[in-house]
Amino acid sequence: MFAATAAALVGVALFAAPASAEQDVPPGTSFTAAGKLKTGDEARWSASAGEYLYWQFPATAGKDIKAKVDLELAPGAARSGPVTYRIEIYDGLRRRQPCVEGNQVAAAQKTDAKVSLTCTPRTVRDWSEPWSTDPLPGTYFVRVAAMEVPELDAGLPIKVTVRVDTKDGDDQVPTSDRQLSDPLVPITKAGAVLQKGQSSDTRSIAWDEEEDHWYTWDWMSGPNARWFWTALATFVAALMGILGFQLTRKKRSWFS
Repeated sequence: MFAATAAALVGVALFAAPASAEQDVPPGTSFTAAGKLKTGDEARWSASAGEYLYWQFPATAGKDIKAKVDLELAPGAARSGPVTYRIEIYDGLRRRQPCVEGNQVAAAQKTDAKVSLTCTPRTVRDWSEPWSTDPLPGTYFVRVAAMEVPELDAGLPIKVTVRVDTKDGDDQVPTSDRQLSDPLVPITKAGAVLQKGQSSDTRSIAWDEEEDHWYTWDWMSGPNARWFWTALATFVAALMGILGFQLTRKKRSWFS
């Protein structure tokens, strides 16, 4: 009796484990509307051929990201030709990170029912130079898009399965005494006023102040700039007209 009950519980646990890792996360059609995906979980969704699909997920320094997408296409009888899909990974600054491993682009013929895409960008680093495009910790985006879809096939139903895994990177990430102060998280509530006791879940971006020059004055910018440049152009035009008249006019002789 006890053995049978234990076996039944084990069977239920084995059956329920994969299902708990699946979730229906609707993708967005832009970066700002990207669906939130948990790393290590598998999300499934029904979409249409030709749509841009966006998901977002977090990544920390020292991790390797691996994104996998499986597409179940419409039956071959309903399609008129081959279709090509592409997977891309973007960081919090919406910089596309190149895939160092994986099948980033895949073409499906009319007889193919499935397409699989994978992408593994470089190891996430904790700091990099401002001019560098190294991946930094924060929010990442995975985008699935159709590169080539026959016009008659646009809008056909497809089933999308996406999964993002992170693990400790094998690459030797350069160490530095510097560190990124805040993760790269896109601002989704720009300009929103926080209530008393409310904490912001977005990150503000500090822009470098512009360098002051000797020719920069407040009265030369804003609404006054138009009047200044108009007056200056009028003066220059009048000066050039007088100079041109003096150079081209015929000299008069008073005693001839």
